[in-house]
Amino acid sequence: MKLLEHFDLAEFCASQAAARMGRIIEPTESDIQNLTRLCKTVLEPLRVALGRPLIITSGLRPLWLNEIIGGSKSSAHMDGRAADVQVSGLSPLEVCQKVAELRLPVDQCIHEFPPRGWTHVGIAPLDSLPRNQYLTARVLSGRTVYEIGVNA
Repeated sequence: MKLLEHFDLAEFCASQAAARMGRIIEPTESDIQNLTRLCKTVLEPLRVALGRPLIITSGLRPLWLNEIIGGSKSSAHMDGRAADVQVSGLSPLEVCQKVAELRLPVDQCIHEFPPRGWTHVGIAPLDSLPRNQYLTARVLSGRTVYEIGVNA
């Protein structure tokens, strides 16, 4: 099912962890609406501006999957409001910087675990304004900590 010109629902429902367990991610209508909004407001404009495909490395995560992978208990992935992406030929830092430059309506844009890592982009719930929060996630002493700003 096409969500938008460059994005298909299947790429947001693919999960190696779910596949290893023999489970399928089945989005609700609400999840699909959120994923469509994520594509329309953030991912599609980013893809067009970059002129390169975005590779979705993590999309929709039902509660059971989010718990298995150790995701945040308040993860926007659980209702289709977030995706982790990589872009061939660009570092996650460069992708985060482009999101900021374009002033896309993100709730959070996180440079996850530099220097390799990925870019997390999420949108706010329908009834909330986006926080436009830019963060860098690192592991320090075995725990994930978040720094304000997008840093190398």
